[in-house]
Amino acid sequence: KLDRRVFNVGKDLTNAGNSAADILDRVHSVSVDPEGNDSLRGSQGVRILVNGQPSGLLSAGETEALLRMQGDIIESVEVITNPSARYEAEGEAGIINIILKKNRDRGFNGSFGLTAGYPHNYGASYNLNYRQQDFNFFSNFGIDYRRTPGGGNSTQRFFDEAGSITEFYTTETNQLRGGLGGYLELGTDWNIDDRNMLTASLLYRTGEDSNEGEVIYRDLDGSQSLLNTTIRDILEEEIDHNVETSLTYRRTFDQEDREWTVVFKYFLNDDTELADYTQTGGDAPNPLLQRSSNTEDEANILLQSDYIHPIGENTRIEGGLRAALRTVNNDFLLEEQQNGEFMTVPSFDDRLKYTEDIYAAYLIAGHEFGAFSVQGGLRGELSDITAALLQSGQANDQDYFNLFPSLSLSYQLTEAQQVQLSYSRRLSRPYFRRLLPFSNFNDPRNNSIGNPNLRPEFTDSYEAGYLRYFTNGTLLTSLYYRRTTGVIERLTLPGNDGTSIRYPVNLGTRDAYGIELNFSYDLTEWWDINTDFNLYQAFLEGSFEGEDYSANILSWSARANTRIKPNDVFQVQTSFRYRGPQNNAQGRRLAVYSLDLAASLDVMGGKGTLTLAGRDLFNSRKWRSVIDLPRFKSESVFQWRRSQQVVLTFNYRLNQDKRQQRREENRGDGMDFE
Repeated sequence: KLDRRVFNVGKDLTNAGNSAADILDRVHSVSVDPEGNDSLRGSQGVRILVNGQPSGLLSAGETEALLRMQGDIIESVEVITNPSARYEAEGEAGIINIILKKNRDRGFNGSFGLTAGYPHNYGASYNLNYRQQDFNFFSNFGIDYRRTPGGGNSTQRFFDEAGSITEFYTTETNQLRGGLGGYLELGTDWNIDDRNMLTASLLYRTGEDSNEGEVIYRDLDGSQSLLNTTIRDILEEEIDHNVETSLTYRRTFDQEDREWTVVFKYFLNDDTELADYTQTGGDAPNPLLQRSSNTEDEANILLQSDYIHPIGENTRIEGGLRAALRTVNNDFLLEEQQNGEFMTVPSFDDRLKYTEDIYAAYLIAGHEFGAFSVQGGLRGELSDITAALLQSGQANDQDYFNLFPSLSLSYQLTEAQQVQLSYSRRLSRPYFRRLLPFSNFNDPRNNSIGNPNLRPEFTDSYEAGYLRYFTNGTLLTSLYYRRTTGVIERLTLPGNDGTSIRYPVNLGTRDAYGIELNFSYDLTEWWDINTDFNLYQAFLEGSFEGEDYSANILSWSARANTRIKPNDVFQVQTSFRYRGPQNNAQGRRLAVYSLDLAASLDVMGGKGTLTLAGRDLFNSRKWRSVIDLPRFKSESVFQWRRSQQVVLTFNYRLNQDKRQQRREENRGDGMDFE
């Protein structure tokens, strides 16, 4: 199947000691922006799943949750660029499916891991499994402590209608983020009989971060002479807890490939953020003291049933039902000290209640005609979404029903060549935090607020792929086109008081075209390479408040990875990535590149492995952007987290033989096509 690529990230040495966010940023076609948002083929409308389902591991918000998820629990990552009707329609660019490690070998087996790195990156984990007769018991545990520096600087100019500068200042940001986190999973597989299996699991995850930040504003005159300096110090505490229960029933039949599964999940998450702000300098005679609190609790219920029924040897039908119910309560409060007492700022005191109920049904039919195969499907989703601000009385109700067809045609040219054409229709609902009309007070001159009136994006996606196997390598070529309506763009809007606001809006339409190439080859028995290339162009058309934000967006990215294995116990790997400059609706993002290097050594008779990894060796992975508007210009360089790191890991395998696994899994640098 050309519609998905499987990356065996656990075999990539440069991923040692990484978070899930770091691992995804190294996956082909995936990128992570300075704020931690994932994008696929240039679009942020991507759905992230864990083991094919929504997960409590991500319920604290994908950005923060991926930063906290330890990478050593990840077995592989699937990238599905044109999903069938079997999958939920969310994610207009496609699906990223994180597969966690799980072993079902008989007896007692597993692995233990230790991590130590600079800057602060320490952790320990285990992955254990015990299988005896009809039962399989498994447990996963991890604890880590990470504190990573970050920051950047920007220059901003504001102009009047005559083109004269009205405000001119620079912003320097320094931060230290992170803390202690951990998770524990317990579960069992019960083989009731030869045809029935029940899997139950319980997952608990917690995190406690202590974040420090400093924002320095330097106000300048037209000749760039310093007028005054303002310093804003931030102390933030964040605590979150998550519990997930999961129950899966699977029944097989005498007829091969006939299967029925039922999945039930229930997970809860609560998150508390408390922050203190102290601002000194500038024109104010006294320090400005503020404090904010943001508490959030979330409950999710998922019930899903899928059935597969083959008809003869060449035909099969699939169908399923799904209900996903979500409720979020988010309380936000900002207080400011006046005359020695903290007083509520009325415009920043409210509570959001967000409910999202999605009901779905789908049907798929497929048939093979010799070397030719076809699969078509139709999915219907009923969405009932409400976002209500309880104190201000604002409410936004969205109820809609949509059909999402999918079609896939493939032809096996030879045993070594395959082509495929595919189509799907998908959507991206706005993340509920983008509906919050509250500001982030870390940087009051550069605010980010939400838009409670956002609507979903809808995308029609077309793709053609060609896959060729060689004796020692693989070549994959893909051409794709996406037509998106209701495109959500985050615009930077200048104010009259020397501040700017980042604000998401439904801007218009986007037509995106692209070509992807991936080539992997074993040069010798001990040296293999993998390269990929993506060329992307999009035409954005849209306006907001009378301003035209149409843009011609052109960018490209490339990655080169090579691994040398002189013997069975030692290997070295390097990885280089480059993302070309890219225009956007208001300016452009400049190029970014990075180089990683890692080496591993098997010890203790192949049961243990030491890995030393250096990431972003030249500290070059910095996001540089330019906003160029008639009344506002900005140039910025930013690192949300410092990506230059050195990490040492030790992994010990219990009743497992890594060298045997290598011989059985000889798959280049860890990427497969299915």
